[in-house]
Amino acid sequence: MSLENTPPPLPSSPPPYKPPDLPPSPLKPEIVQVVIDKVQQKTGMFSKQSYKMIVTDLRLIFALQAKNNIDYMHQDPNLSLSENPTNFAISLDQVQAIEVYRAGFEDSSPDSMVIKTLSEKISFQINDAYRVGQNLKKILGSIVK
Repeated sequence: MSLENTPPPLPSSPPPYKPPDLPPSPLKPEIVQVVIDKVQQKTGMFSKQSYKMIVTDLRLIFALQAKNNIDYMHQDPNLSLSENPTNFAISLDQVQAIEVYRAGFEDSSPDSMVIKTLSEKISFQINDAYRVGQNLKKILGSIVK
């Protein structure tokens, strides 16, 4: 028998079994809890910017209040945030407190809300302090004062 005709040697042991890679686990989707209309932030002496505050299980998203009827409860929060360059978000782990105030009768001040984060205080005018406070307390608990 010549070397050219000899079959190749058989492997002594088969290669070890390698299971297929598991697909990555899907990320937990961000859930919209409540949307609060007409959250206004002063931008000047006589001007203000009106936002919808979208409260999710991860953050507060402030989306510029537009005339179109977008259903923020069912829209992807990332899409809501990216709709306008003035939109912004605050991660819930940065929020230390949310204070909701009723309008003052003596000075006719509007209902308001102050969000205290680790780095700043942001003030907003709101329409119904009682309703906003109750909705936020249901979702965010004791950080709402």
